Amino acid sequence: MNVERAREILDPEHRENYDGMEAVNEACRMGRDALGKLVPLRPYPDGDKNIMACPRCGSGEYLHNEDGNRCRFCGQCGQAIDWTDAAETSAYTAHLDI
Repeated sequence: MNVERAREILDPEHRENYDGMEAVNEACRMGRDALGKLVPLRPYPDGDKNIMACPRCGSGEYLHNEDGNRCRFCGQCGQAIDWTDAAETSAYTAHLDI
């Protein structure tokens, strides 16, 4: 299902009869996943205490821009990143069911 179709199904003004609930369930899953990326999560050490990784996709390459500044979102998967206490995140381990 594409994003536009999911938006149409989730629109409260949209009225349509469905043969089953699978299309609605898929649209809901897509919406849940998209909203989940907006909740900032803390990065975690990626084997090297100087490299932090995205808690969703595990990428450590896309959390900083070309100037070395921290990005607010992962450039690989779009996950919002919470950089608060980033100096202390070396003790943080992510055990997320995403």
